[in-house]
Amino acid sequence: MYTLGIDLSTQSVTLSILNYETKKNELNISVAFNSLEEIKKTSMNKNSLLIYSNVRGKAEQDPNIFLAALNKAFDELKKKCNIKDIKAIQISAQQHGHVYLSEKYKYNLEKLRDKSSANQSLMDMFKDSYSYNAAPIWRTSCTQKEANELREAAGGKEKMIQITASNSPLRFTGAVIKYYFDHNKGLSENTYKIFLLNTFIASILTAKDDVPADFGNASGTSLMDYNKREWNYTLLNTISTDLKQKLGEIDAPSSFAGYISEYFMERYGFDSECIVGIGSGDNPQTKVLYKGDILSLGTSFVYMLDIDENTRDYSGAANNMYDGIDNPFIILCRTNGGIVLDEIMNSYDRTYKEAEKSLEKNTDNLPIMLWQKEYESAPISKAFPIKRYYETPSFDDDYKGIVLSSLGLLEIYLSKFTHKNRDDNKIDLAVTGGASNNKEIVKIIANIWESPIKILPSAGASLGAALSALLLLKKQVSLDDIRESLIDNNIIEPDLMLANKYHNYMKILKERYEDIIK
Repeated sequence: MYTLGIDLSTQSVTLSILNYETKKNELNISVAFNSLEEIKKTSMNKNSLLIYSNVRGKAEQDPNIFLAALNKAFDELKKKCNIKDIKAIQISAQQHGHVYLSEKYKYNLEKLRDKSSANQSLMDMFKDSYSYNAAPIWRTSCTQKEANELREAAGGKEKMIQITASNSPLRFTGAVIKYYFDHNKGLSENTYKIFLLNTFIASILTAKDDVPADFGNASGTSLMDYNKREWNYTLLNTISTDLKQKLGEIDAPSSFAGYISEYFMERYGFDSECIVGIGSGDNPQTKVLYKGDILSLGTSFVYMLDIDENTRDYSGAANNMYDGIDNPFIILCRTNGGIVLDEIMNSYDRTYKEAEKSLEKNTDNLPIMLWQKEYESAPISKAFPIKRYYETPSFDDDYKGIVLSSLGLLEIYLSKFTHKNRDDNKIDLAVTGGASNNKEIVKIIANIWESPIKILPSAGASLGAALSALLLLKKQVSLDDIRESLIDNNIIEPDLMLANKYHNYMKILKERYEDIIK
C-alpha cells in the first residue's frame, strides 16, 4: 500500500511515504546532517556542511554522514510507519555528486546480506570503503581545465552539446572525476567503482555492487550520449580507459535495482519482497511531480520544462536531462539562488518570517542589487561581489534586491525556452523547495513570469521519488490522479500592474548585469 521515496540532498536525508491507494503523502521525515552527533567524527564544517579546502571551488562532503543520516531517518520511520507495508523504494540524490570506492567496498557489502550485521551502523561498516575519503558535490567548480579538455575531445562546443546536450559544465561529474584523477596520484588505480549518489544508496539498500547508473543523472556527467542513452567512449577515454568499468552500465531511472537486503529487513522490518529502484538525481525526481514547468527554489534555483530529445541549447546555458520516469526535459540552473538569499538574511540576523514580512511591506520597492557568491551557470559567468544601485544599504532593499535579481535573471535567460513562446502564450508553472513556503516570494514569481503559480508539496524530490516508485510495482495506478491530489489548491495569481513594473525593471536589471559580466 506504500511506496517510499528517499532524497539525499546537500543538507539532509528526507523520506516520503506515499499511500498509493488513498493517493496521500502520509509521512515525511527529514534528518539534517548538522543535527547528527556523527558529524563530529567527520571533517565537515557544521555550518557550511563542507570539508574545508584551500582550493577555490572545491566542494566536498563526507559520505559517512550520508549513511549516518540514512540510519537515523530509518530509525524515525520505524517508529511512525508499518515498514512491512512499504512495497517499493525509489531514490533521489543531489546531482553530480559521487563517491570513489575501493575493493573493500565489495567486501563490506557482503555484510549487509548477513542478519547479524543489523546491530552495526552503516557508517561503521563502510568507513574504510573509499579510495578517496570525500564525496565531491554539485558545488564543485575548480574544473575549468578538465571541462575544456572534455569539450575539446568531443570536437568543440557545438559537438559537445550535440552529443551530451550540455556544454561540459564545470560542476558536471566527468570534469570532476578528471580533476580528481589528475590531482590525486594512484586514485584511478585504487578506485574499484565510482557511483553517482543515487546509485550509491541503491547499492547499499540492495547489497549489490553492479547497480547501473541511470540516464537521468548520467545526463549530468558530460559523458553520456543523450539521445543514445549510453556512455560516449571518446569522452570516457579522455579521463581513463577503464572508466566504463568503474561507472557501470546505464539504465532507465525507473529500473529495478534489486530487493532490499537482509540488514534492512532485520534492523527495520522491511519485507523481503520490497523492491528498490536505481533512482535518479534530485531534479529528475522533482520533475516527476508535475507535467508542466517547475521552478525548484532550493540552494540553487532550477527551472525545468518538458522538451523533445532533439532540443538543444547551443548557447550552453541550459542542460538536458531525463526525469525519474524516463521523460526528457531541460533545466536552467541559477547557482546563486537560495544560497545568496539566506546569506543576506543571515548577515542582518533576520528570520525567514521577518524576511517574508519585509517583502510584504515593500511590494512596490524595486531596488537593483546583484551578487554572485559562486561561479554561475545561468548565464555562465564568474563570481563577483555585491553591487548595489542605491545609496544606503538596508535589509529591506538588500533582501528585496537579491530576490528580484536572482529570480529575474533566471526568467530573462529562460525566455527562449519557456512556454510563453507557444501559440497560447501561457506558462503552466508550479514551484517547490524551501522558498516556496514564503508566499511573498511566490507572488514575486507570479509577477515576473506573468503567470498563475501552483505550489507543489514541500517534500519535492523525495515525494517525486515515492511517486516514481509506483512504476516498479507495475500497478494500474494513474500518476496524474495522484499528482492532482498532492498539489495545493491555492493558486497565486499575478498582479498585472506590478507585473508591468517588473517588466520594465528587468530591462534595466539585464543591462546592469551584462555590464558586470561582459
